[in-house]
Amino acid sequence: MKRYYFAVTYDVCEHNNLYEGMNKYPLDASIEIEKQVSEFAKTDVAPLIKIYESGTSDFKELRMYKEYHFK
Repeated sequence: MKRYYFAVTYDVCEHNNLYEGMNKYPLDASIEIEKQVSEFAKTDVAPLIKIYESGTSDFKELRMYKEYHFK
């Protein structure tokens, strides 16, 4: 079964423990995920990126796949 992935960048306020979603990016399966995620983090200056996966292209049933933290 084919899997579909997208990344969501988050801004984080550690003082108040708040997270705000900034942008959503589709992932290209032909390019290494870590490389794409790193570029998204630089573009959005995002300390947190969560990767979500779905078994369908319409993303009706999502689950979190992986989480990346950046400084």
